[in-house]
Amino acid sequence: MKRYTAWVGIFVLAGTLVSCGGGGDSSGGGGAGNSGGGSVATPGRFEESDAAVSLSGAWTPTDERFAWSGGTAMQSTAVGATATFTFTGTSVRWIGARNENGGIALVSVDGGPGKRVDTFARPNEIHTPIVTLDGLTSGRHTLTIRVTGERNSQAHSTNTAVVVVDAFDVDAPIVSHMQEMDPDVSYTGSWTQDPSSAWSGGGVASVPDPPHGGMRFTETAGAKITFKFRGTSITWQSGRGPDYGIASVQVDGGAPTDVDTYSPTQKYQDVVFRAAGLADAPHTLTVQATGRKNDASHGIKIVVDAFDVTTPGRRHQEEDSQITYTGKWTHDNVNRVWNEGACNTSNVAGSRAIFTFTGTGVSWIGCQKESCSGVAKVFVDGAFVKEINNWRPVPIEAFQHDIFRVDGLTPGTHTLMIEQQINGGYIVVDAFDVRP
Repeated sequence: MKRYTAWVGIFVLAGTLVSCGGGGDSSGGGGAGNSGGGSVATPGRFEESDAAVSLSGAWTPTDERFAWSGGTAMQSTAVGATATFTFTGTSVRWIGARNENGGIALVSVDGGPGKRVDTFARPNEIHTPIVTLDGLTSGRHTLTIRVTGERNSQAHSTNTAVVVVDAFDVDAPIVSHMQEMDPDVSYTGSWTQDPSSAWSGGGVASVPDPPHGGMRFTETAGAKITFKFRGTSITWQSGRGPDYGIASVQVDGGAPTDVDTYSPTQKYQDVVFRAAGLADAPHTLTVQATGRKNDASHGIKIVVDAFDVTTPGRRHQEEDSQITYTGKWTHDNVNRVWNEGACNTSNVAGSRAIFTFTGTGVSWIGCQKESCSGVAKVFVDGAFVKEINNWRPVPIEAFQHDIFRVDGLTPGTHTLMIEQQINGGYIVVDAFDVRP
């Protein structure tokens, strides 16, 4: 359990309701070192210091100003340096960092073919999902991450090629990282935008969008945000610092929890609250500045940076083999906070993305904002369902957003088709979520 973090488990009875351009935590195994790899991780979160993780070659600690999972992470630029993680499960997710200094790693399972994974991106995202490997056979496996020393062709010559290992998730649910300017977040009282690059989604903008993103903060008692979401858990990502105050947090109007965000040193992108065990149904999170503070603090600032929402099912990334693209699409857009680093975009009428899946429900994960103003027709199994206009006014920025969802399909194979209707305005395919 991280120091200063409020963890709240909430159990609900069944039936409740983009830019286009350690181990040792409560969910994982034990172990105090990373030199052995002698333990086997079962489902949950495992830090880079867990006994199931082994690092070889030159690795150094990451920037302490950022709030890594479990408090620490390791990084390397040394060609051939490896991180191995031994686990039991059918899927594994590498948690690391993405930014303009991110390098390319070669990722493999059980000594099989390597997959090149690029951690370059415009925004600076920490404790973020880098890649999820699904569909493994049930049993024991070993994930290997090898530093290649290579970097994205879009990187400047002064950029390094850093690979960060922060944690691993075994058999984890879908995670969507929603920004503070998501349309499902509403603000009351006085709030100020800080678009700087230390915060999730900060430091980047795409014409005609102004430089929004980053975080919002308040120093006004009573100022409040309300975030409406659907999922089985929720985290509030904030920051900590010497002038930070105490917030009151509620889920679905339940008992309030005080969260003290004071720290003697500045911390960015820190998860300060989590509620788990929710029904897969609509919920509401509220965060209110109380005007109170730790005796050591010299301010009452409260920061809203981002939210992580988990949902059951399996996420298929934009380059999944089950997706067929026709028309004109731009691939590998890394300019904003896309799920696992990239998305595909189209601004040409008639372009289509066709996803073939097996399940009873599906969601299209995309973007809605000023520059993502495309209009899409959505078809399920060849039948027209609805037309969606993705334009949203500034300052709304909906990344990793559930654009379209359908449930209650008959068990079996289905198709979801998205067709761009206009020239000029972009539509985004970030991922598709399938429910069994």
